[in-house]
Amino acid sequence: MVGRLEAHTEGPAGLADSQFGFRKRLSTVDAIQTVLSTARSAISGKRWHQGTKKYCTIITSDVKNAFNSARWDKILTALSQMEVPAYLQRMVSNYSRGRVLEFTTDDGAETYEVTAGAPQGSVLGPILWNVMYDRILKLELPRSAKIVGFADDIAITVVAKHLDLVEYYSNETIRLVRAAQTELGLQTADQKTEVLLVSSRKVTETITVRSSDHYITSAPCIRYLGVHIDARLPFEEHLRIVSDKANRVAGALLGLMPNIGGPRSSRRRLYASVVNSILLYGALAWSEAVKKQSYARQAVSIHRRACLREISGFCSISHEATYVLASIPPLTLLIDERSRLYLRRLENVESEERAKTIEEWQAQWTCSRKGRWTHRLILNIISWIERRYGEVNYYLKQLLTGHGCFRSYLCRTNNDTGDQCPVCPAAVEDV
Repeated sequence: MVGRLEAHTEGPAGLADSQFGFRKRLSTVDAIQTVLSTARSAISGKRWHQGTKKYCTIITSDVKNAFNSARWDKILTALSQMEVPAYLQRMVSNYSRGRVLEFTTDDGAETYEVTAGAPQGSVLGPILWNVMYDRILKLELPRSAKIVGFADDIAITVVAKHLDLVEYYSNETIRLVRAAQTELGLQTADQKTEVLLVSSRKVTETITVRSSDHYITSAPCIRYLGVHIDARLPFEEHLRIVSDKANRVAGALLGLMPNIGGPRSSRRRLYASVVNSILLYGALAWSEAVKKQSYARQAVSIHRRACLREISGFCSISHEATYVLASIPPLTLLIDERSRLYLRRLENVESEERAKTIEEWQAQWTCSRKGRWTHRLILNIISWIERRYGEVNYYLKQLLTGHGCFRSYLCRTNNDTGDQCPVCPAAVEDV
């Protein structure tokens, strides 16, 4: 049934292009990029005074108890307006007819007629929600105002040259959206509404918008679909927040991955991938931020920490050798790869893009002046990561890095008085 509905909801009279939730080949990253594209376009220009630069307001809003509040009569009306065939409308209508909730109270058994609620947990629920909520995304809005939707989360962008106009159009757009939601029997979670004023001005400015009886002042940073957006779009705050989160997760995993004993390397890699997933979410949106070393330093440090745990390594091992032994590319290369994959998301190019990443990684590994002992043993990265034998553990790691319980290394780090072998005094105890 979902396939039959999609044949119409994805047609010319179907869902709005600005709805990115529960649709094939669309994701949160698409919604985030659409919002950021509007904001970046507004503040990109030559100058403010008599120039092309403008303000952009981003307003994020949520619906209270969204899926449970989806009224069936509104869903059927929306299906009819989309010219969905009558037999499909009858099937949906038949599903919603005669639904009764039976429950027991202190006074005995009671019943309640159910008239709303998209069927959660089913493949049908999301598409029915999109059909009903499509009316919000197709509202006639003030000029330069747009709505981007992902399920019940919406982001309103308003672009204008002057602050008073931005504030006026924002309030008007919020009023129209709330009115349309009320007609659908939905309520806005005003306490979750956030406002961000995007500007390239040096002076920090704010606006205040009204949502029902709530007055909301623009914040320096808001969270939209898991990405933290700040007023000048540097994404420094996002990197700080996700780094802190990844650090907490990495700390929680430390007890599962002691250097001596614990799970083997392949299992450790699975744990490390959890940290990578946190750090790399929405990478395309903030990929430019990691080009500033001060922004990326903490994230890179946590990524390396996870890789060290995978190989049971010491913190004295260089970044370059750590990544090679863990068979995980550096964080900056992974971010670039994610960005390229998004730009070619309609193609099956994962293997091709990973090959480009490894090629660049190999060039860095060859030219680096660090981890040269490991480089003598592992010249070719692709041969190492594609091997089908052996796993790195606490003892093998010492051999591959030269960092371990060898007197030459301990003496070099001022942890021993000499580098001679206690059995063969004339020889140096090293790898």
